[in-house]
Amino acid sequence: MDHNLNWGLAGAAQTACVLEADAPKLGNVNRFHDFEDCSLEDFHLSAIAIGPAFGGLAKKGVGRTIYEAVKATREVTVTNTNLGILLLLAPLGLAWHRRGDKSVEAWRCEAGQVLAVLAMEDADYAYKAIRLAEPGGLGEVGEYDVRTEGRPPFTLLEAMKAAAERDLVAGEYANSFELVFAQGYPMLRQSLAAGLALPQAIAQTHLYLLSLVPDTLIVRKLGQEAGHEVQERAALAWQLGGWSTREGRNAIEVFDQWLRRDGHRLNPGSTADLTAAAIFVWLLQKQ
Repeated sequence: MDHNLNWGLAGAAQTACVLEADAPKLGNVNRFHDFEDCSLEDFHLSAIAIGPAFGGLAKKGVGRTIYEAVKATREVTVTNTNLGILLLLAPLGLAWHRRGDKSVEAWRCEAGQVLAVLAMEDADYAYKAIRLAEPGGLGEVGEYDVRTEGRPPFTLLEAMKAAAERDLVAGEYANSFELVFAQGYPMLRQSLAAGLALPQAIAQTHLYLLSLVPDTLIVRKLGQEAGHEVQERAALAWQLGGWSTREGRNAIEVFDQWLRRDGHRLNPGSTADLTAAAIFVWLLQKQ
């Protein structure tokens, strides 16, 4: 084992990925459902693979960590299992390492500082990672298009701000992780305090986030109308109590079947990425 790596940080990243994948989240791969082209084991292997990259985060920085984690993931699965998660966890992890005190407020403040000083090198590494991961649903985006070869003439934060309207992960860069820190993490804690077991608390957090904003993976693939319909159905299940009540669980079962009726085109994967980031915050705040 390399004792120069931060294995506490690496372990939190790995654990967040496993917990997010296993939880019975709506429309996603989970402990009860695989996709035709992707299984739960793909997510587990991916979680293991990212450990060394995240262990060296403090030395390597955000962009290089993202790229090395994606590269390691591609060695164990041909499916994009974690790009959005890695884009979120890398700056969050570096901010946690550098924060002035152990409060969530200090962590979020430091996260803003980490994002503000991201360089063109970080954008270059991140763009290479995105091309390597080959995520679905990317459109043409002019000067910030990830398909453009060569070193980008802009910072990673600039690129993310340009994409914030159409991508939840990019939006978190633009607003200093508003959904993660102010919505997802508190909801996970609240769900656990209310007595839900961890898998259901994670699924409850995912449902709550899905009820707040349209999932941008769905929007990119199927359009705004589909994204809003999924959001509205999530809001209805949430209003019935979600995983906390019998009525809510019944609504979730029907909603989940509806999401899965056509393969995984309605996979709310961007919301799952935010959920993984909320788990990551929860895990590190317990250390």
